[in-house]
Amino acid sequence: MVKLKRKVIQIADSTQLISLPRKWAQKHEVKKGDELDIKEEGSKIIVSTEQGQSLGRVEVDISNLDRDSLMFLIRCLYIKGYDEMKLRFDDVTTKHHKIGKDVTVISSIKEEVNRLNGIEIIQQKENSCFIKDISEGVIKELDTILRRIFLLLIDASKDLVKGSKENNHMLLDTINEKHDTITKFAAYNLRLLNKFGYTDDKKTNTLYHIISSLDEIIDIIKYCSRFVTAHKIKLAKDAISIISDVQETLSLYHDFFYNFDLKKAEKLSKDRSIIFDKVGSLVKKVPANNLFILSNMEQILEVLIHLTVSRIGLEY
Repeated sequence: MVKLKRKVIQIADSTQLISLPRKWAQKHEVKKGDELDIKEEGSKIIVSTEQGQSLGRVEVDISNLDRDSLMFLIRCLYIKGYDEMKLRFDDVTTKHHKIGKDVTVISSIKEEVNRLNGIEIIQQKENSCFIKDISEGVIKELDTILRRIFLLLIDASKDLVKGSKENNHMLLDTINEKHDTITKFAAYNLRLLNKFGYTDDKKTNTLYHIISSLDEIIDIIKYCSRFVTAHKIKLAKDAISIISDVQETLSLYHDFFYNFDLKKAEKLSKDRSIIFDKVGSLVKKVPANNLFILSNMEQILEVLIHLTVSRIGLEY
């Protein structure tokens, strides 16, 4: 943080002015007549603008990338905050390793763009593609979207429990849709944090970690549901019990996040240890194909304990 000093200018009897740092005003494109947000925090006054930091345009050659890598690249550029992306490529097809086939580069680009909020393909040629941000996102949207992420994540975890209990593969398949929506919301929130920073700047990095971690949890839940449906597995009752315990722990973290109480942090830690002990006792009891699920449940618990530490950090 750069500290600057400004002299107070007295205008008439009741008005006092200070000037804005020129570099800051230029960086955030502040012009005559613009409105700025003023926030009082004790002896401090925080001046901010809803105009996010713009990284402008980036041009990347994606010729040697497979389908997944080029999609990850687009998502990374989007999250980082670029408003315009020009992608160049020599071949019109790329490797899709998951299905063992070649797919068109354009179809892969379109698939990823459709997963991201506010950007569109505005120009498409034989060997290039131009993507642009057509939205006007504001950091005030972040809290509302974060609540949606939590609710969708809780719903997905409940679907995993219910689908596993009832051996309902159709219900488990719907988790893929929830995953895509959560990933879309998470990427948008991370982009907002990169462009604007959170309203309380000290919380920006911590919120970035929390949102990324929630996205990681839905990935794990998705992989579990896919594993069960792909291999047509009927999980043991003890394994389903572990899934249910983890789901309840996830719901507890949701409550802890919005209703902070250190006693809930203690319960999260205690429940984690109990579930780990249960998993350890089941390793030689459940069928071998259940172990993948148990291992992933442990991974969710590890992510949740780090999220607990991050939530405490937000409070202080």
